[in-house]
Amino acid sequence: MALADVTLETVLSLAGPTIAAAGFVSGVWYRMETKVESVRRDAAASVHAVEKELAEFKLKVAEEYASWETVKAIEARLTERMDTLSENVMKMPDAIVGRIVDMVKLAQFKA
Repeated sequence: MALADVTLETVLSLAGPTIAAAGFVSGVWYRMETKVESVRRDAAASVHAVEKELAEFKLKVAEEYASWETVKAIEARLTERMDTLSENVMKMPDAIVGRIVDMVKLAQFKA
């Protein structure tokens, strides 16, 4: 078949299926691109929502929770107070015995 033998009829018989195949491929491509874009939008919205929740949580933590330095300072004050209280409790029996002895001496003095 020579180049001159190619007729309009032959070109048209090949053009129809080629155009149909191109239309099919472009239709599938368009549908897939639409779905991909939809998923991208949904993912972007989800990421934005998660970022917003994270920012709100960070703000809550910054407002409500004590820093490490604050916790250490509170621990130091509590330890100091507990030591003082422990000393006072340890001195109580001696103080009670001293009062009893004073009362006995006072009772002997009155008698």
